[in-house]
Parts: sequence; structure tokens; C-alpha cells
Amino acid sequence: MTGFEIALGAVGRESERVGAHSGEYEAAVRRLWERGDSVASWADDGLFAGIVAAYAECNQVSLMALTGVSGEIGHTGEALAGVVANTRAVEDANTENARRITWA
Repeated sequence: MTGFEIALGAVGRESERVGAHSGEYEAAVRRLWERGDSVASWADDGLFAGIVAAYAECNQVSLMALTGVSGEIGHTGEALAGVVANTRAVEDANTENARRITWA
């Protein structure tokens, strides 16, 4: 025995929490996308064109990265739920197999 044990109830609860956080995070990132790059609010007359363009590009790249993080949070919640399901299935199979053993 390794002494390693999975607290399935706790992992199940946390998978639900991570899933909920994923939805909240995704909604926040969606609001940022909807806001746009906000460079129009600078009222640039062309003097800062290079800075405005760099800012808009950084904003776009940042939002793409945040969108990727959002997906990973969701996948993590799903994976934790999978751990619970797989562990329960293995434990059930082990219990059934132990019942079938006949000692001679």
C-alpha cells in the first residue's frame, strides 16, 4: 500500500467549484472582449499612433491568453469530475473482484 488515498467527496465538491469558477471567469473575459480595446477614448490626433497601435495589439493578445486560461479552468473541473468517476468505477470493480475470490 502506498498510503495514497483520494477523498472522493472533497474532489467531487472541488470539481463543481472549479466548474463554477470557470463560468464566472469566462463571463468576465467575455465582458472584456465586449469592451474592446478602448483606444477610441484616447481621442488620439495621430501623435500617439504608434503607442495606440501597440496598446491595441497588447490588449488583443492579452484577451486571447485569458480566453485560453478560461478553457483550461473548465477542463480542470471536468478532469477532476473524471477522477471521481474513474476512481469509483475502479473501487467498485475491485470490490466485486474481491467477492469472487475463493480461498482454497
